[in-house]
Amino acid sequence: MDELLQKNLNNVSFSVNANKQTMDLTVLPHGESAPISFHLNYRLVEKGDDTEIIVQNIASDRLWVDEFVKMWLEKSNFQYKLPPKVAGIVKMFLK
Repeated sequence: MDELLQKNLNNVSFSVNANKQTMDLTVLPHGESAPISFHLNYRLVEKGDDTEIIVQNIASDRLWVDEFVKMWLEKSNFQYKLPPKVAGIVKMFLK
């Protein structure tokens, strides 16, 4: 999967604002002349020993991508349980 992403995405930039719980991602998909930017709001939820990341909102600078992402979020609640070994590292950067 990582190899497929690297092959099809160029010039990836990524930043996190842990205080505001936001992420910004910009990618240049293979064959595109202009990059696509994403801004998302997330929430980290700790339940006992488990940590989940929940994506609450995603916005893009391209209308068709923005609409697609909104439809996707409406149909699926993007909630991901982090593996325990990864959760500590993720919390250092996202919390």
